[in-house]
Amino acid sequence: MAIGVRLVNSTSIVYQLRSAGGGAKDGPTQVLITGCSSGIGRAIAELVASKPNRRLIATARNPSSLAYLPDSNSNILKLALDVASPTSVDNAFKAAAAHFGASFHIDVLVNNAGYLLSGDTEAATEQEMHDELETNFFGTAYVIYNISSVAGVCGFPGYAFYHAEKFAVEGWTESVAREMHPDWNINFCLVEPGAIKTNFETSSRKHIKSHEADAGKDMPARKLEVFVEQNLKAGVGVEPIIVAQVLFNVANRGEKVPFHLPLTSTRVQLIKMKLEGQLQGLETTKELSDIDKNPA
Repeated sequence: MAIGVRLVNSTSIVYQLRSAGGGAKDGPTQVLITGCSSGIGRAIAELVASKPNRRLIATARNPSSLAYLPDSNSNILKLALDVASPTSVDNAFKAAAAHFGASFHIDVLVNNAGYLLSGDTEAATEQEMHDELETNFFGTAYVIYNISSVAGVCGFPGYAFYHAEKFAVEGWTESVAREMHPDWNINFCLVEPGAIKTNFETSSRKHIKSHEADAGKDMPARKLEVFVEQNLKAGVGVEPIIVAQVLFNVANRGEKVPFHLPLTSTRVQLIKMKLEGQLQGLETTKELSDIDKNPA
């Protein structure tokens, strides 16, 4: 599987993974995962590391956070990688190629790096907005197998910038997937998890300082914050290892991966409600929308 690099703009690169001969090369299945320091990324990395005939390239901004993986296994490579830095991405791929030699290729690429910016949209600083999108959207433009979120389909109060980047990830992935030639055998999967027991709502969360106009307890964003806090205290959510096992099974079942993969039944219901509402809206506005059939 050859790696081609194409400049998109000054801040993003697309790594196009094109299979040679329509399938993976002989030898171990090789998996590259970003954001392996905790949560879903760590769970996937630990699962892959425990399986035979697998090569794992585990990455994080700070490689010391990957100490849970053994140093003695030559099939495991731990690398520093900042998905918002083209130089860092390029260096990581070069290091992996140097480590594994002529047999280096990527069979499964999981983009998991990111963090949560929450709070009142109007109170966000320009730097907060830039950093959120730089890591979570532009960062994913360097890889093409993405951990998205139900937040890429449904919007909630207080998470506008997180939704902005997740909607961007969904649209970007859908567009790029349609650009791929069938002979390249590149398959995309947008994983859309619901409540997972990670540090995403705690140490991986950056909170925007509230605007005084939005500080009231009756404001929608404040109500949702209380709801989320109650769920965290109650231990609501699925263990990351369950997500990791699902993704491992999907990648190894010998079938084409689904383009959308929502995880948890409650998130499936949320997405259904969103889509059903959109269908109802289309019926309501049908006469207004048909301007090509009924010109004014």
